[in-house]
Amino acid sequence: MKIAAAIILFHPEKSCLANINTYYNYVQKLYVFDNTETGNNFRDELQSLTKIEYYQDGVNMGLSKRLNEACSLAIRDGFDWLLTMDQDSSFSEGYFIKYLGCANQCTAMDTVAMFGLAYERDNSGPSPTCRYEENIRLITSGSLLNLQTFKKIGSFDEALFIDLVDHDYCIRVIAAGYKTIQYNNILLLHNLGNTVYNASIKSLFLVKKKKVIHSPVRYYYMVRNTFYLIKKFENQNLPHVGQLRADLNTRLKIAFFYSRNIWQIWKYVRLGYNDYKQNNMGQIDDMQDVGPGR
Repeated sequence: MKIAAAIILFHPEKSCLANINTYYNYVQKLYVFDNTETGNNFRDELQSLTKIEYYQDGVNMGLSKRLNEACSLAIRDGFDWLLTMDQDSSFSEGYFIKYLGCANQCTAMDTVAMFGLAYERDNSGPSPTCRYEENIRLITSGSLLNLQTFKKIGSFDEALFIDLVDHDYCIRVIAAGYKTIQYNNILLLHNLGNTVYNASIKSLFLVKKKKVIHSPVRYYYMVRNTFYLIKKFENQNLPHVGQLRADLNTRLKIAFFYSRNIWQIWKYVRLGYNDYKQNNMGQIDDMQDVGPGR
């Protein structure tokens, strides 16, 4: 496997350099797309790494467009696979080498559009093994993207900007007859949202539970893009599309029961649905507290 990697930054913290070092030595090139509008305290350090191509144009273009740019560059440079990473994702020691070994052992690699991983917030998972399952909902971060399949299936949907970019791509490759494989015992260290420990009205605010909450603007993208994808695939008889609405309902229930910012979330939920109805896609003007997307 001839592998490059791509990472998309947005106001990165110092930890992103350590995260990159968990896989940098095992790929042949790293494409860095910096969506930070101005400045980056780590730009010089990143550019000093010999295998990096660094791109920053002062515009936050979200996730899908940057992924398409990375795929085009990797194809231009003759790579077969592209590892796609978020700035807050990393591998525990030995896990990435095991991941590559498992992928290389696949006997029908040309039928696999993406390899992906389970993910956790810490490294307390099991010892890595090649046990896998076909998973229709891989996340972008930590995935190995088959670039030959990408050329056949087509680009990531740039109307989505962030959120559900990965799910849209999985739906399309599976509909075209390809597989999306997840290794369940090789964990990606990945932060998805903010963990809170709150009580809800369901327990009369007596019992606290650990839940994942997102920023209000992220709920805008979740709502808008979920309805967009349901509409996009409505005539294709794809049973797993229906799971999108169920996933959204679950996330919104958690937000409304456990967040302490309910009215702000509700504002963006309504705006997301209204923009879907009016076909206002791409980037919302208010991008505070929104990262590059997962």
